[in-house]
Amino acid sequence: MRTRVVTREEAERRGATNVGEALDGELGVQVNPSAYGALGNPSAIQIQGFDLDRVLVLEDGERVIGDAGGAIDLSSLPLGDVSRIELVTGPTSSLYGTSAIGGVVNVLSAPPDHPGFSGQARLEGRSRAGLLLHGSGAYRGERAWASADASFQREDSLSLVEPSDNLAQPVADAPTTLPRRSQTLLGLRAGAALGKRIDLRLRARWIHDEQDGIEQKEWPVLGVYLYDLPEVTDRVTLHLAETLDLGGGSNLRLAAGRQWAFRSSGRDLRGSPDEELRERSGTLHSYEAIATIADGQRTWVAGARAEVETLDQVLTVTKVSTSGTVETPPIDEVPDTQLGSAALYGQLAWKLTDELTLMPGIRGELRLRYGGVIAPRLALAYRPAPSLTLRVSGGRGFRAPSAKELGFSFDHSSLGYILQGNPELSPETSWGVNGDVTWIPREGLTVRAGAFANWVDDLIDVDPSPLETSAGGVDTYTYMNIAEARTAGLDLSATLQPAPWLRIEAGYAYLWTRDDTADPGQPLSGKPPHTAQAALRADLPLELELVARLRTIGGAFIEDDLRAPGFTTLDARLARPLWPSSQAYIGVRNLLGAQKDPDRRGDHRPLEGRTFYVGVRAELPWEDS
Repeated sequence: MRTRVVTREEAERRGATNVGEALDGELGVQVNPSAYGALGNPSAIQIQGFDLDRVLVLEDGERVIGDAGGAIDLSSLPLGDVSRIELVTGPTSSLYGTSAIGGVVNVLSAPPDHPGFSGQARLEGRSRAGLLLHGSGAYRGERAWASADASFQREDSLSLVEPSDNLAQPVADAPTTLPRRSQTLLGLRAGAALGKRIDLRLRARWIHDEQDGIEQKEWPVLGVYLYDLPEVTDRVTLHLAETLDLGGGSNLRLAAGRQWAFRSSGRDLRGSPDEELRERSGTLHSYEAIATIADGQRTWVAGARAEVETLDQVLTVTKVSTSGTVETPPIDEVPDTQLGSAALYGQLAWKLTDELTLMPGIRGELRLRYGGVIAPRLALAYRPAPSLTLRVSGGRGFRAPSAKELGFSFDHSSLGYILQGNPELSPETSWGVNGDVTWIPREGLTVRAGAFANWVDDLIDVDPSPLETSAGGVDTYTYMNIAEARTAGLDLSATLQPAPWLRIEAGYAYLWTRDDTADPGQPLSGKPPHTAQAALRADLPLELELVARLRTIGGAFIEDDLRAPGFTTLDARLARPLWPSSQAYIGVRNLLGAQKDPDRRGDHRPLEGRTFYVGVRAELPWEDS
């Protein structure tokens, strides 16, 4: 299994302030908020043609909750306390469980590098009145360490739509494509060695996110109205892990975690008491034990995990009537529901020879709502020469039905439909194979080629046939296991370092998708088949560092006779040290200005156009440059 790593330093070279921007430049990966306009433009990730809750997002190995319509918004995960981001592609449910059909994103923190006191600071300004402030302080002693992190980000709203001339209210605010947003992070991490063989680590984090958008809606006869869309999200994470050194390279890791996610979102008619308020809360409790046993040429890994997740959502509506302002009783759009699961898993890394390693694995997972599933996996790694490595793997992926798909009822009568859950759903399952070859023909040159194929059954989607139609013409729909799909692709990349001061990368990725339930079969919607990119990093005179990244995305199938246009982006960053362990920089993202046309249906070009930024970062102690 090949794991790609994006370090914090590399993310900052890409001009990233969050996990979504850090992964946007990875070959074979798409992070494009414009493709998810119906969900509020979250920065969801696509891997091997799969997206939304078919890609698992973790923080320090713990599943992230608080999705929007199945999408984890990677732009809501700041880089303030991130050490690196690991990216695993292909079905990996044998190790990670549900949702790991397309791949896994694991956002990791780390202890401080320097003994004694150390710190980091970053100040950055951006277009659209953007501001980033980050600071951290840490102490590392012989047996204990602690780190405190804080960051703040804000950015003005973006509007690509002009206000209507037919506004019913005398206001000139334009509807927003991206809302005004501010985000605060406070975190504490600590670790201690309790004796010679016990290591204890704690992580606590709070993220507060505020957004303010504007929506424009036209009502027949009445005219066009503006709605304010305030949204506040709070995410709190606690994670405790204890590692017992069993000697000889073996250990036992015990972990417990808890997350809280609270979101309140409003829809307020401008100039009127009419408003809607949705309040959603979710929690996740997790417990895990992992034993790693080193046995000569064999390394055994066995684990057990249990999860309990809760979710509820309440809608409160205030209306103006002839008798005055009336607040309706709260409506349980998502009744208080609890989901539980338990899993056992294991993997063996067996070095058969100095060149060949065999890695079988299996996971059994039991979920209270639908039963159990088995996910096996087999991988081989072969290194016939120091310059050549071959890997191949195959396995099963699965995704458990979500809470809303299993049993919730969403009453959208005002939009003409009601959506009910289906407790009889089965998990989505897939079979996938992946292979790659890495060749280093000479020092400074690395060439890689990879390929994959996936077959997916029982995809969960809304049944196109309504269950019933009410007298008022409101249809009732439900979810069904109705879809089958295939994805396949390849990627080619090369890295060349012809001189110590120059590094060049180039790559191409091809993606083929097919919806087998369509008649005739057609590609999956919104999955661009062609991606090409190139990157350059050069150390120039006067201690200047130049980083440039060019990325071209081909057009994508949306539906019959409709394709999303292709586009090209160019990012560049120029940096120079100010004093040891410090750097001033200036850069631009999307220099070519590719941007979505809101009047063009199916346009998935970037929402943000050209974005300039300037900043400074520094680390303590200064003498360690």
